[in-house]
Amino acid sequence: MHEEKCYNSITWTRTGLLRDRWDGRELPDGILKGVRTTSYRLRRGPWGIAIDLTAAPTLTLDPPSSGEQVGERVWLDAAPVGEHVPADRSGVRLTPEELPWLRRGMALLTGDIEAAHGQTRHTLVTVHRVLFPEADFQPEGLAAALLQWGREEFGLDTRPVEVTFDREANRYVYPW
Repeated sequence: MHEEKCYNSITWTRTGLLRDRWDGRELPDGILKGVRTTSYRLRRGPWGIAIDLTAAPTLTLDPPSSGEQVGERVWLDAAPVGEHVPADRSGVRLTPEELPWLRRGMALLTGDIEAAHGQTRHTLVTVHRVLFPEADFQPEGLAAALLQWGREEFGLDTRPVEVTFDREANRYVYPW
């Protein structure tokens, strides 16, 4: 089996810089920061992975009424891409086998998000849209796309995640 090592832009931190990004100001309860789209791209080998992921965080003092709890104070709402047809008809409805990869990506971000908020805030991340060509897709890439989104959205200090390409299996191998 031949493997090629590559490093992509997916990274995470243990320091959490959320307060610095928002200038250390107290944010009002229930604030929705805004929707952000991340374009995750990885190409090492004969094909690549291309995923556009659109999500938004909401900060609250109380636990949110929707979503799935991923950490003590972090929640993920993937219903817009798992249970409903995309409102703009331009995204993809994920299968039950693909949805857990979003949860895995959120779980990798949870520690950093909770460290940034201390004990005062709950964070709900709602994934509004996922778009990918079937030819350039591997479900594990959903976790990587959500990691990249979180890094960009929360301004987290980063280090690369090692990804290998297994030529014999014709698949990318992630460390999760």
